[in-house]
Amino acid sequence: MALSHAFPGEIHATQVAAVFDDDATALTAARRLQLGLRLGPGQVRVIHPREPVPRRKLESGTPAVRRTFVRALLTMGIGGALAGAALFVLLHLTGVAMIVSSTMISLLALTFFGAVAGLLIGGLVGLRPDHDAYVRTVLREIRHGRAAVIVHARNSGERDRADAMLTAAGGHTVTTL
Repeated sequence: MALSHAFPGEIHATQVAAVFDDDATALTAARRLQLGLRLGPGQVRVIHPREPVPRRKLESGTPAVRRTFVRALLTMGIGGALAGAALFVLLHLTGVAMIVSSTMISLLALTFFGAVAGLLIGGLVGLRPDHDAYVRTVLREIRHGRAAVIVHARNSGERDRADAMLTAAGGHTVTTL
């Protein structure tokens, strides 16, 4: 499971894309896939080579992505602050002179730096590095005149079944985690 999936703000947090040589093949594969897997409206999209803004169809939705990002930041920031406070307790119990002599400043500093570290990690998680290869591959292929079928799956099982069907239809697939 990808770390970004630990902070679900999206209904369709995982995607699979299949690239086809022409629109007709892509449309046929999309119809078969939607019927075969009983996918909901908006879960299967076709991106044509002349699509004006193909990025919109690649991701499941900006508000949902934003929710995932905010959840990752909040969770990791709070977790980092708690880790900093736990480190303070550990150092205080072991009798580290600097911690014992300036208790409040040490507690504030360790909690603050723990929170900052957590926010940095939350930001990295929220950037969704698993989506980079997926987006780059699809955009490159569309620029070369190919069509793509995009599936916004509800879970990894649905993504894997869609991947298998699209591969069987002759598409070159790329997935997110």
